[in-house]
Amino acid sequence: MYWIFSILFAVAILIPDIIRVNISFLAEERAEEVAIFILGSIAFLTFIHNERRIAFQKKEKEKTQKQMDQAVRDLVDSYSYIGEVNRKMDILMGVALGLADRSILDRKKEKETYESIINATNFLVKADSTTIRFIDLETNKTEKEVRLFDDVTQKNNIGNKDLIEMSENVNVKKQENVLIVSSPQKIKNIKSYLIISGYDENEEGKPKNMEILKLFASQSIFLYSYMLKEAKKCD
Repeated sequence: MYWIFSILFAVAILIPDIIRVNISFLAEERAEEVAIFILGSIAFLTFIHNERRIAFQKKEKEKTQKQMDQAVRDLVDSYSYIGEVNRKMDILMGVALGLADRSILDRKKEKETYESIINATNFLVKADSTTIRFIDLETNKTEKEVRLFDDVTQKNNIGNKDLIEMSENVNVKKQENVLIVSSPQKIKNIKSYLIISGYDENEEGKPKNMEILKLFASQSIFLYSYMLKEAKKCD
């Protein structure tokens, strides 16, 4: 582009040497002025055109950059989502495998499985602590309560009455900044409840997470019922 301006500038300087006579009705000086004006106009229009082209290219570059940035963000989100899904699948498999072989279920394995359910619950909804409580719906009595050793000092004000009053078709409830998930099933009139404190509301809002938590509650009651049955056999 600069060579165009150089040529126009050189021609403009040489106009007095190029135009030496009157041209038609224009005197020599007027003809030179007109020629210089035309050359200046061409240079100006060329400059404006070039500026617009540069501005357009800059705008297109910014647009392309934004599209690339968005594509990178989408890719990162996709990888994060895939990683999260894989992690959740690993959690489910880990809990499921803990219940798969009943021949190795003993008190130690029972404790480990409960702890894996609690850890999985805490990870799933980014919670501070989770308690698994088993309640006899007839007597309103806590038959068993499980929490991690680190959570022993953490208390919640959720009484058994609040848990039992949950409707039959309602398995998820929020109360006093605590998330409660009950097992859809009851075995011999006993239900299990996950009492979750300090959870992430964004994770709680995901329907799939709630379905997984209900599955954890169901696995808890199945494990409790099976171990209770085995204990009675030994008696």
